[in-house]
Amino acid sequence: MMKLYADIHKKIGEFELDVLIKSNAKRIGILGASGSGKSMTLRSIAGIEEVDSGRIEMAGRILFDSAERTNLKPQMRNVGYMFQNYALFPTMSVLKNVMAGLRGGASEENKTKAREMLARFNMEDFERKLPGELSGGQQQRVALARIMVTEPGLILLDEPFSALDSFMRERMQTEMEEMLSDYQGQVIMVSHNLEELERFSEELLEISGGKVINHRVCNAATKTCEAEKTEMKEFTHFDERGNAYMVDVSGKDITKRTAKAEGSIKMSPEAMDAVLGKKIKKGDVLTVAQLAGIMGTKKTSDLIPLCHPIALTNAKLEFEIDEEACEIKAVCTAESEGKTGVEMEALTGVSIALLTVYDMCKAVDKRMEIKDIHLVSKTGGKSGDFIF
Repeated sequence: MMKLYADIHKKIGEFELDVLIKSNAKRIGILGASGSGKSMTLRSIAGIEEVDSGRIEMAGRILFDSAERTNLKPQMRNVGYMFQNYALFPTMSVLKNVMAGLRGGASEENKTKAREMLARFNMEDFERKLPGELSGGQQQRVALARIMVTEPGLILLDEPFSALDSFMRERMQTEMEEMLSDYQGQVIMVSHNLEELERFSEELLEISGGKVINHRVCNAATKTCEAEKTEMKEFTHFDERGNAYMVDVSGKDITKRTAKAEGSIKMSPEAMDAVLGKKIKKGDVLTVAQLAGIMGTKKTSDLIPLCHPIALTNAKLEFEIDEEACEIKAVCTAESEGKTGVEMEALTGVSIALLTVYDMCKAVDKRMEIKDIHLVSKTGGKSGDFIF
């Protein structure tokens, strides 16, 4: 059973979070720049951030499932969350801060549990202190004690060392590792610091623009992380006799599938000028090519013999123009909810769009060169995510 499965989709304005995490690792790192979506991913898992669609499952327990309309409240998820500033209550004593994580208020049982946890973190002599009277390291211990006293199945650490100088960062990370050494649940830590995460993680995910763009496996001995190695797989469209056949996908799960492909066409300055100036007699080249590319995604199974017909939920084709290089790049994104991927749909969309550009402009420049058509990324399905 997968310890953590998080398929998260959320759109805020122009930003779209589209993340898939599947892991049995005890220590998971998420690397990303500011605004990449890494903290939003943590908040979504914790239930603090409302998710548009997807599924979040922890050790077989469903926390969120848009299809089944399941959405547990944060306090029901058994997830501990440590905020960047620790979020301790400033007017409450250390003991009361730790007890705040427990149900039942200031009962004697809760006091005993809280004191046992403080003793575990060597903070028993500070139970009457206020957070403002503690050092940064002591505040961190109290925040972690408040989490651990609830016995969570998952702990989320949101950039716990971001505000510290290099000396204090290393010292407090060592303390954090010691405090978590006998914790058997999963821990996810997000940071923009690669060195921190390599030291902490068993698996490392890199997020950019709301998507996972890299997955690495970490070596505890060397404290380094490398791209996951995959074994060469057999071709899927041939039987044992070498005869071609269509793959049976009836046993596969229905999941959200996405794919992005790109390619470019290089042309003469005269052709580029004609395209941008809308001087081609056949019409507006980019508008026609965009429409043709989108139509191509929907006709992929008619063009590629062994592709399954797919009901696309979204198909988008955009152009990026480099006037100086006289080059037009086509980028196609395809999405579906189904049992098989949409890589071929994205690749077909790019190919058809670029061929349409060639067809409309060949009277001006027959030496145009279509090149570098390739898959950029894909998500969903048994094979997992791919980044070119």
